[in-house]
Amino acid sequence: MTTPEEDVIRAECEDWAGGLLFMDSDEKRKELRDRVCANPETWWRILQELIAEAPDDRYIQKLAYAPFRMMLECGGQPILQEAVSIARSSPRMASALAVGAPNDMRVLFGRKFVVDTLIRYYTAHVDFDFWAWETVMDQVKSEPGEAWHVILDLVEKAPDDKVLGVIAAGEIEDFIIAHAPDFIDQIEAEASSNARFRGALAGVWIMRLRPDLFDRVEKVAGVPLRRT
Repeated sequence: MTTPEEDVIRAECEDWAGGLLFMDSDEKRKELRDRVCANPETWWRILQELIAEAPDDRYIQKLAYAPFRMMLECGGQPILQEAVSIARSSPRMASALAVGAPNDMRVLFGRKFVVDTLIRYYTAHVDFDFWAWETVMDQVKSEPGEAWHVILDLVEKAPDDKVLGVIAAGEIEDFIIAHAPDFIDQIEAEASSNARFRGALAGVWIMRLRPDLFDRVEKVAGVPLRRT
């Protein structure tokens, strides 16, 4: 048996997940925060159930954007740590944390978890793992030092040439275009000693790269790269 309060909370969460509610003003944010902070444990219990039963990632994103995020703010570290523990074996919970958590996923879980999840996304095509792709692409744009290590881990863990080709056409290609001026020495050194990385370079389209940098990447790739 559920209490009337639990029924009200569940109904509101389902409205958020269904796109019927929006946090489009400071007043609505305060009202939601007040409701959640009055009983974060109950919201957490209900949100766990809804996340575990979520039919798709879109449902989770809408839950995570408002009630789940607010519940983490109100519940503090104990609830956050419980959510992190659940997420290690639950792609649905990990997807919710990627939107609602106060820290990014690399901070919460470490590089290995992000890399392993992205490899799973590329191999098993689990929609709930899409957050890992977003996390890594954000790193490629704004954290090149970390992204470089992530890329090397992805290359090492790619289970076959098909996945390696996806990584080459995605993370590696974008990284080279954005950061080759600063990382060309590392790219050359890695390609000279890492056959898998060298093979991946053969799959990049970097026509927009500065000509001298393009020539250096092409040389270490060991094959002609597409120029037009």
